[in-house]
Amino acid sequence: MLPAHSEQVKSLLDLCFGDSAWTIESLRSQLEKSDSRCTIAVEDDRIIGFLAFEQVMDEGSIVEVAVHPDCRRKGIARSLITAAIQSAEGVNTVFLEVRESNTPAVGLYESLGFERIGVRKGYYQKPKEDAVLYRLPLVKVPPLGECPKDKGGAASGEEAVAWHKCQVTEGLLN
Repeated sequence: MLPAHSEQVKSLLDLCFGDSAWTIESLRSQLEKSDSRCTIAVEDDRIIGFLAFEQVMDEGSIVEVAVHPDCRRKGIARSLITAAIQSAEGVNTVFLEVRESNTPAVGLYESLGFERIGVRKGYYQKPKEDAVLYRLPLVKVPPLGECPKDKGGAASGEEAVAWHKCQVTEGLLN
C-alpha cells in the first residue's frame, strides 16, 4: 500500500467502522511504522479491502481488517490475512482481537485456526463492547509450489492452517 491510497482506505474504514474508524492521522501513522505492513485488495481500480499487520520479533498482530460491505463473503479477508501471515518472516504466533458481536469475523478467524485466548472487557467504544483475543500458533509449511493442490484441502487444526497459509488469490492483492 502506498501513502497515495490513504484517502481511499480511510473512506473504506469509515464505511466499515463508522465512528470507531481510524482517523486519517492514525492511518498515516500506521503506514509510517517500521514494524507495520499495510495491504490492500483492489478491484476495478477501487480499494475493496485493507489489512494492517505489525510484527515485533517473532510475534505478529493483525491490527485492522476491513472489506467493503458489497464485497464480503468472497474470500477477500481470508486472502489478506493469509498473505500477511505468509509474508511474515520469522513469526511464530499471530494475535488479533475482534468485537464479540462480529460473528462473521469470528467464524473466519476460527476457520483459519485462530484460538480464543481471552477477553478484554469494555475494550471497544461506540458502542462499548468486549474484545475477544485470538492467537494463531504457526506451523512449518512447505514452499508455495509444494502446497496441496486439492481444493478440498485439510479439514481442521494445524493441517488446515498450513493449507490456508499457502493460499493467496493472485491478482487480488496489490
